Amino acid sequence: MKYRNISVWLEDILKAIEEIENFTAAITSYQQFIKDRIVILATERDIEILAEALKKALQLNPLLSISNSKKIIGLRNIINHVYYEVEYDRIWLIVTKDLPILKSEVKKILEEYGRKLDLNEL
Repeated sequence: MKYRNISVWLEDILKAIEEIENFTAAITSYQQFIKDRIVILATERDIEILAEALKKALQLNPLLSISNSKKIIGLRNIINHVYYEVEYDRIWLIVTKDLPILKSEVKKILEEYGRKLDLNEL
């Protein structure tokens, strides 16, 4: 595998969140969400991607300040390995409540890393 630094993994997280935001922009309720199978599948895929990227970033720096990282990675494992136990209300809650927080945290970390990279501290 080609080497990827932590900022690349964090950018992958942001990209997946932005895609989920785009998929769900016109959806205003859980009832709408569960009626759109394509949006559900796309959202699940991007959750898998962002959770895997989060896992890789945490391997590079276990001290990253990401709330709910275990919960996010755990959901990826459920989607990937125990797909028949996926709870769509849980996914909707993550989309509406947790992803905005994650997005903010990742942007803050990227800003901090950017300053360190500019100063050649990493």
